[in-house]
Amino acid sequence: MGLAFRTARGGILGVLVATGALIAPGPGFTQELVELRNDLPVTLVADEVTYDSVGRKLTATGSVEVFYGDRTLTADQIIYDQQTDQITATGQIVVRNPDGSTLYAGYAELDRDLQNGLLRSAQSVLAQRFRIAAVEGERVGGRYNVLGKAVFSNCEVCAEYPEPWWRIRARRVVHDQLEHKIHYEDATFDLLGVPVMYLPYFSHPDPTVERMSGFLMPDFRQSDTFGYGAKLPYYWVIDEQSDATITPFLTTDAGLVMEGEYRRMFERGRVRLGGAVTYDNDVNTRPFRGTFNGDGYYYLSDEVFGHFDSRLVSDDAFLSDFEYSEDDRLTSEAAISSFRKDGYWEIGTAYFQSLRDDEGKGSVPFALPEFDLQQVWQPTFGGDLGLTLNSVGLKRSEGQDTFRATAILDYEKTWITASGVTLRGFGSAQFDAFRTWDSEEVPNTYEPRFTPEVGVDMRYPMIQSTENATHVLEPIAQLIWSEPSNTQSLLPNEDSALVEFDETNLFDTSRFAGYDRVEPGFRANLGLRYERFDADGWSIGTVVGRVLRNEEQEVFADTPSLEGRASDYVGAVTFKIPPYLNLVNRVLLREDLEFDRYEVRLDSAYGPMTLSGSYVYLSPDPQAQAFDERSEGAVDASYVITPNWSVSGRMRYDFQEESFVRAGAGITYGNECFEVDFSVYRRFTSSESVDASTSFGVQVRLAGLGSDLTRARREDRCRMVTR
Repeated sequence: MGLAFRTARGGILGVLVATGALIAPGPGFTQELVELRNDLPVTLVADEVTYDSVGRKLTATGSVEVFYGDRTLTADQIIYDQQTDQITATGQIVVRNPDGSTLYAGYAELDRDLQNGLLRSAQSVLAQRFRIAAVEGERVGGRYNVLGKAVFSNCEVCAEYPEPWWRIRARRVVHDQLEHKIHYEDATFDLLGVPVMYLPYFSHPDPTVERMSGFLMPDFRQSDTFGYGAKLPYYWVIDEQSDATITPFLTTDAGLVMEGEYRRMFERGRVRLGGAVTYDNDVNTRPFRGTFNGDGYYYLSDEVFGHFDSRLVSDDAFLSDFEYSEDDRLTSEAAISSFRKDGYWEIGTAYFQSLRDDEGKGSVPFALPEFDLQQVWQPTFGGDLGLTLNSVGLKRSEGQDTFRATAILDYEKTWITASGVTLRGFGSAQFDAFRTWDSEEVPNTYEPRFTPEVGVDMRYPMIQSTENATHVLEPIAQLIWSEPSNTQSLLPNEDSALVEFDETNLFDTSRFAGYDRVEPGFRANLGLRYERFDADGWSIGTVVGRVLRNEEQEVFADTPSLEGRASDYVGAVTFKIPPYLNLVNRVLLREDLEFDRYEVRLDSAYGPMTLSGSYVYLSPDPQAQAFDERSEGAVDASYVITPNWSVSGRMRYDFQEESFVRAGAGITYGNECFEVDFSVYRRFTSSESVDASTSFGVQVRLAGLGSDLTRARREDRCRMVTR
């Protein structure tokens, strides 16, 4: 006995419920359909369905779709054998799994829940276009896709380019969909069709995995300092909150360098610890060389948290020798802090390490616990009342040790007159206590200092708006008086040795960044601001001003821009065309119109081009131990030639010495499935511990094998052909 019927496309036969309603020849046949219905997958849709009640087989043809929960099967034809409980599918077969992966085949034998079976001419497509093609495949345990004579790649192929950029060929590939891992047996890596490496076994996470232990892509380098080198990072997932990266760095001239980094997230913080170490037989005094760096924070409560940031190195040359950094000073800090809307406090310590030839290691201080507190109140009579407390001790193995404690009470209040003038009156009282030891310049005695300060700030902003732009013109004048009770040359100066003067601190009450020095005398900070905001989005702003004093101040005797009764003219111009251009020009101009400083910086991005450039000229500054003029320029640029090709370059040039300081260039090629970087870098300068050197680097990133491409949007050659 047989049965055949057709359905309109889009109609759904809920486990052949419609079958019993169409034809019911007799009780026996209806019972067979009910029994069959209970054995079939949840839903079946097809152009035509026939049922052989003798052979107990159901045949569906024409755009067949089978739905079993969140797993689906489509084919040109399927045959369900009730006796063997097996589905046979032919034609263009597609099996979609709950994890997002898809199986393609020309022939398949599957169990009724689509969990297990055999596929021929199989292909598995994972997330992000990753494909595994095979001669035959088998679905095992509802978990494994076992593919024989398989190829893995995520590169596009087409008739014009049938060979992928890269691929992994293997005798057998097993995709574990529970562990989300792909295993290869007898694996060969091909690049442009050419075998480049063979491994008897190889595995990697599938593209759906965000974190899994395994090796990352290698990094190859060459340098004058360490010869040829290769890095092979191993990523270790310790648990859900922590992981680590262990990287052997093998070099031909400097041996093995072991790098490591540990990361852990807490409910209220995080920590990162990293470093590198090597053993150098040629260094008799300290054969073990290395570096350590780390940072982290932890919230002890909603307002109080501890944090640290540390950088240490064994010797002056290690960071430069292995191209980790070119910094010549390292700082390590640890503190406990609390920040609130009305103030903050912090207690911490700091360690400084100098890598400079002209700076004695014993002269670099270690900061004993430093305490800082600032609190602001709004009293009932208006204004703001503030309290600042600060103390710090500095310890050296050679030379001066110091301790200072500071307390400042300040008050300010602002008024706006009917004519629009903004007036701000302010005053403060600062008390400092100093103590020095082992100093050749400062008496080893207790030295107090009391500094009262009063002042007024006057501003008159004038705004004019037109159809095309808004103009803001604001003259500013500050009158300030302060007078320390002690001669400051008799006091130690640790945190105010370097003085910066520019438009950012023109209207500060003091030009010193720290507490060890205060700006004395009667002075007037005078300036003028102008800004134009154009309706088209661009803007230009400028500020110009200077400081006038009633008498010269000894504290600025070695600061060219502030010495004398009148400071340099300070000026700055900013020009912005968001998001394409940002230009800043700063100057310090003497009375004779000679520059003490000239600085310009440009940052731009337009289409495929990004450019950052700077130039700075500095006159001699004895206070900064700079007795000669300095003049340097730097450029950092990149250009995307095509969606696949990009180039970059950077350089720094010393105009006084008429020589390069450093220079580098790189070229990158990438497409939808891989990326390769070539770079060259030259350091032209040298010191007692660091030689000039040249280095080369090659880095390859394969999408899906532990690497992310730097630009997600890449052109692939097949799509370019079809345009």
